[in-house]
Amino acid sequence: MKKIFLSMMLVMASVVMFAQCNFNETETINVSSPMTLSTLAGGQMERSGMYLMLDGRHLSDSEVKSLVGEANFETYLGAQKQITTGRVFMGLFIGTAAATVAVAVAGAVTENTNLLNMSYIPAIAADVCLPLWITFSSIGKARMNWVANDYNSKGKSVSFNLTPSVMRCNTMPDQANLGMGMTFSVNF
Repeated sequence: MKKIFLSMMLVMASVVMFAQCNFNETETINVSSPMTLSTLAGGQMERSGMYLMLDGRHLSDSEVKSLVGEANFETYLGAQKQITTGRVFMGLFIGTAAATVAVAVAGAVTENTNLLNMSYIPAIAADVCLPLWITFSSIGKARMNWVANDYNSKGKSVSFNLTPSVMRCNTMPDQANLGMGMTFSVNF
């Protein structure tokens, strides 16, 4: 009921403002032009690597923040850090596994038991990096999916957007040529 009352009040305020000049002679100038929720609402958000997409388009961090809210945005940033950490451990695992193979092959070819025994050091490092890689990557991806699913589960049947604007009417005297207003958009 409050939304309907607010909508009616805004419509009435717009009618009063336009009553002073013809609609065709009115120019609306948006004071700020951030991406509005009304232009994005209703799409399906999904994870694409370390980032989120909405209807096939990658979202910037500011867009994600405006869509999912402050608390979920912190979860999104944490998930990105976990995915990055998982990728670092993946690189370490690949490097240490390659070093293990190289040292073991070199020890086997030269029949050097000391070199064969030294191959255990990178093997242990690889054994540590593998579960860390899997853990960080899995948790980061799951948190990123949770942010997208939380956005998708919220009802977005109607969204409202208010943007400050300046209205210019050419038929009014110069002193009253500009008026402050709000641009109101509704997305069903």
